[in-house]
Amino acid sequence: MTMIQLNEVSKSFGNPPTQVLHGISNEIRDGEFVALTGRSGSGKSTLLYIASSLDAATTGTVKIDGEEISRMNEDELHEFRNRNMGFIFQFHYLLPELSALENVLFPARKYRVHPQKKDEAESLLEDFGLGGKLGRLPGQLSGGEQQRVAIARALIMSPKYIFADEPTGNLDSINGETVMRILQQINSKKGTTIVMVTHDPDFAQLASRRVHLADGKVVSHEDVL
Repeated sequence: MTMIQLNEVSKSFGNPPTQVLHGISNEIRDGEFVALTGRSGSGKSTLLYIASSLDAATTGTVKIDGEEISRMNEDELHEFRNRNMGFIFQFHYLLPELSALENVLFPARKYRVHPQKKDEAESLLEDFGLGGKLGRLPGQLSGGEQQRVAIARALIMSPKYIFADEPTGNLDSINGETVMRILQQINSKKGTTIVMVTHDPDFAQLASRRVHLADGKVVSHEDVL
């Protein structure tokens, strides 16, 4: 089943408007790991935000699981996003006053299921090499460790989709490779659909499909594996 359908999506910003995306049509299939690549300013992050419902297209449509997201009201969209999506950004955005475990469980608090999710959160952190650091605050963790906590937080509600915007951008090569290995495992073992923006060609090669943008247009897309 096609999970995400983009049909003639365009995006403009400012007044007078500057067009950033130009009539992009593409499909992201169930269980794919898609890397969005391109130079800075090519529109890849804008496309990710529109595909994930965090931003709206100026023209064109986005359907997720057959539902046109522009037709959802704010409450419906918020609920849909919380139930189905996990987000990983270049900056981890952990709450500094909460421990690693508490940060992971934070999305579960919205639905008051954090007690039931505690064992799963501990298991995720253990899998990510952080089993001995559950009680540490973000300021007591390295950059790579903080990003692994952020990934665990994105996974705690078992989302269908993970959207990652330059998840290795602030990491050294070793930590970047660790994060990519985790994303690959999530995709292969859980079947989670992952859409990732990256500027690193080596990391893009670890996805199953690469979509390359230039000047707000898709200029190529190819299966990598």
